[in-house]
Amino acid sequence: MSCTIHHVNLPANDVRVSARFYTDIVGMAEGSWIFPPAEQVGHISADPEKLTIFPTTSTSEGDNAGLHLIRPEPAFARKNQLDHNPSIGGHVALQVKDLDQVIERLKAAGIPYSLTGTFAIPGMRHLYVYDPSMNLLEINEIIKS
Repeated sequence: MSCTIHHVNLPANDVRVSARFYTDIVGMAEGSWIFPPAEQVGHISADPEKLTIFPTTSTSEGDNAGLHLIRPEPAFARKNQLDHNPSIGGHVALQVKDLDQVIERLKAAGIPYSLTGTFAIPGMRHLYVYDPSMNLLEINEIIKS
């Protein structure tokens, strides 16, 4: 099974101050978050004070790949009926070709995960899981049409 890094999500207590660091000091270009249709979005803020993206240039438009900055939100998991809170502590998102295969392996190993379906990125479904060192991972796949 092939796997690539899709994005890195970093918590930022002040998203705008952090965004200025990445633009003014590091030289990255801030982009615009692309949301899926409203009926597919969980409780996630479109406020640039709470969420922003520095997209990669090597990926297709609108897939939200790159560096994400998000203001930590303690109630995020509860609002979205998740066992894992992707807004606290950061996470790496890995993109796989077959998320169902990963789900079957997690079930077989007795590892808890939070499946979100299509949530914050159009055309993708996601799950969150802790690795053995308690690093939060997002694992996602492009939804097959």
